[in-house]
Amino acid sequence: MTEASKIDSSERLSAAGMTLRPARPGDIPAIDAMHFLSVQGLALADYSPAELEAFISHGTYDPAMVHAGTYFVIEDGDKLVASGGWAQQLPHSLVPGAGVDEEASILSPTSAKIRSVFVHPKYARRGLGSRLVRYAEREAAAAGFRLLELWASLTGVPLYRKLGYQEIRKLAIPGGNGATVPAVHMAKLVALDSDGANAA
Repeated sequence: MTEASKIDSSERLSAAGMTLRPARPGDIPAIDAMHFLSVQGLALADYSPAELEAFISHGTYDPAMVHAGTYFVIEDGDKLVASGGWAQQLPHSLVPGAGVDEEASILSPTSAKIRSVFVHPKYARRGLGSRLVRYAEREAAAAGFRLLELWASLTGVPLYRKLGYQEIRKLAIPGGNGATVPAVHMAKLVALDSDGANAA
């Protein structure tokens, strides 16, 4: 991501009294709490209570992204109100415990995966999810990735369609209580800018 893009994004958020920054390990409890509120408050129209429980109990994100510097949060004052990031997709041979069913859902080893975009219910429909996705796209592109992939919740599909992602197929991801959770595999190619560099 260029310095100008970072400043532009920072200025727009600052005008709204919010800040986008990399997540820190100390943010993890607040991230967990916000994700729980987001799932319970925004996904009820798309999932049953059992599916929501399966999703939450499986874990809503990988804290390793926080330590890798590829997960980001938006704050309104001292309140964490949105989060999202990206990670390089591991080749199947490097995914611990991956079985036959999981193998069918593994994404391309050459892609960057947009991951775990959540918004506090009271801050929904303010463009924060889009802001985080675009920021993560630029960061992934700056790291050399042209193919972006994700597993979208049914709730998130309209957002990703609006941002240019195409549906690949429907799938069911494993939940923490043995149930599965419906999701959609989506992907997007990142264009090249005039200097030949990747740009989301």
